[in-house]
Amino acid sequence: MSNQHMFNPDPVATPASNPHRVGTPNHLQGSGETPMVGTSYAPGHVPDRRAQRRLDEAARAEEARKNAVVLAEIETAKDAARAERERADTEYHARLHRQLRAEKNADRDKSRARRAAQIAAVRGWVGLHVVDLLIYPLALVSALMAVPAMAAYGYDLYHSGTGFALFFITELGMWAFSIAVHVARHRYPERPVWALQVGVWAFTAAGFGVNFGHGWQGTGSVFDGAVMGLASVAGVVAHQLVTASPRRSRVERNAVRMAARVARKVARVQRAAVRAAIAELDVDGSARLVFAPGTYTFARTSLTGRCRLTPAAPPALSVSAGFTLPDTEPDSAIGGGTVEQVPTRQARKRAKPSKRKPARKMLADYVNDARASWSPGVEITPAWARRATGCSAGLSSKVAAALRDDVAEAHPAALTPHTEVNTGREAA
Repeated sequence: MSNQHMFNPDPVATPASNPHRVGTPNHLQGSGETPMVGTSYAPGHVPDRRAQRRLDEAARAEEARKNAVVLAEIETAKDAARAERERADTEYHARLHRQLRAEKNADRDKSRARRAAQIAAVRGWVGLHVVDLLIYPLALVSALMAVPAMAAYGYDLYHSGTGFALFFITELGMWAFSIAVHVARHRYPERPVWALQVGVWAFTAAGFGVNFGHGWQGTGSVFDGAVMGLASVAGVVAHQLVTASPRRSRVERNAVRMAARVARKVARVQRAAVRAAIAELDVDGSARLVFAPGTYTFARTSLTGRCRLTPAAPPALSVSAGFTLPDTEPDSAIGGGTVEQVPTRQARKRAKPSKRKPARKMLADYVNDARASWSPGVEITPAWARRATGCSAGLSSKVAAALRDDVAEAHPAALTPHTEVNTGREAA
């Protein structure tokens, strides 16, 4: 309750006690006479001014205390709000610092990983191109020695600025063909590069000759000319021997040679098949060749020398004199008689000993013979390869290893456990 609603113990002023109230007699107004003031008191209260002052002071003190409490609460709330703001700011800055530090660490880790990947890539490239790193500096030194000499020699020879371009023919020509050979062998390994190699060696010979003549003409010494010629072509020769023409293993050379032989034979058979094919004409006049499917062998005719296709059975199904087919029993009766195997004319021809000297068999031929004789469940060993193909003891291990590799790639489950153990022991 506010002070204005508190009970006031002072005497209650009434209109009768107010000398200046409305309706007061005029002879009492401004006469200097002290009017009689009528005072009425509330019942139960003593008109004590000192007690009233004490009550007023207590009320004012209480009000001041309450105000102080309110002010203290306000200040406390302000301090709490200020502390909360400071705590929130501190936490925000700490979180922001941790985030920035995490991002910085992540960027550092990414940079390290990127540098490690780059270093690994460089090391891998260097490991794969060690020979190139040894050969190409040699080519660069050769060019630095020969190009200025050829440019100066061309200027002296032509007596004009066009002579400076002489090194394009003597030096850059052979390098253009050399790089062309390198690119062609790596991008298109099946394409022949003999034409490019002819260009390499033709321009190399030209460059050597011009540099040799320059040195000989300048000093009169054959040795000086030879040195300048060798300095000109040393880089290209090294590049062709090491980088542009990488060496192949014996197995790779045999595989390439066998593939070439197969391709040549297929081409001859296809040409002979085209010559022996018959033509089928449609009503509109268009024609197409019709081929007779089957198995054939070919031989050159004595008159024209061309290859001619002759029907033949596969080697596994060929019938010779005194041989009985596995699925046919000689004593089986058909209509009360017996079946007798009669050798055909073609079989009799093959049975005759050939007067020609047998061709030398390669490793791939022995592997093909062993592959035709092998069946699932048969253990592939050098002894078995020697019995199946008739190869020598020294070659039997290679034939067995090559056949095991082919069978493992084509039919991994066909190898017996004992064969796999032998393979691992021989590889070790």
